[in-house]
Amino acid sequence: MPLAASAVTLGAGLLAASLAFAAGNGGAGGDVLAPKKLLTGPSLSETGKISPAKLEGDPTPKAVPPAPKLPARPEPKVAASEGPPVAPTAPPPAKAKASPVLEQQINARIHELNGCRVQVARDKHVPAPQVRAGAVVLRWTIGRDGTVSGVEVVEKTPVDPAVLECAQQAITKWTFPVPDNGPLPIERHYRFHAGK
Repeated sequence: MPLAASAVTLGAGLLAASLAFAAGNGGAGGDVLAPKKLLTGPSLSETGKISPAKLEGDPTPKAVPPAPKLPARPEPKVAASEGPPVAPTAPPPAKAKASPVLEQQINARIHELNGCRVQVARDKHVPAPQVRAGAVVLRWTIGRDGTVSGVEVVEKTPVDPAVLECAQQAITKWTFPVPDNGPLPIERHYRFHAGK
């Protein structure tokens, strides 16, 4: 058989084999991953979306109607109890005031807290103005020995958590003169200043 005739025979054989493959064992008929077996429409890799794409001729989806407005329910009226009369409660005890010397020390220490914003900025390798540090409420108790306990730093405006933690740790290390009338609860409002 000449070379040209064997090439034609080989080519025809390959064509017949590929048609049989497509129709039978591997093509659209048997391959579960063949395009005709997959869901209709473009694939995730083609659209970048998970939900099915809208194809031409598809009806437009109907919007979900908003929930109906319910009438306001009136609050039931509560009658006064018929129990025994309640004795009036004693007024709360007057807050102990810090001495002028103690007030000066507290104010001086509070202004040291702005260093927390600068420290956090250094740790994060950013300028201090980029560290969120707004207003906070500071609470602590000066004990009988002048040490601080029960420290709370509560944000009033957004404050970086690392700044809150730094302020709490700093206050915990403070010591003050011994208060005259036992443990002294302190509460102060503070706003961090923009650092340089």
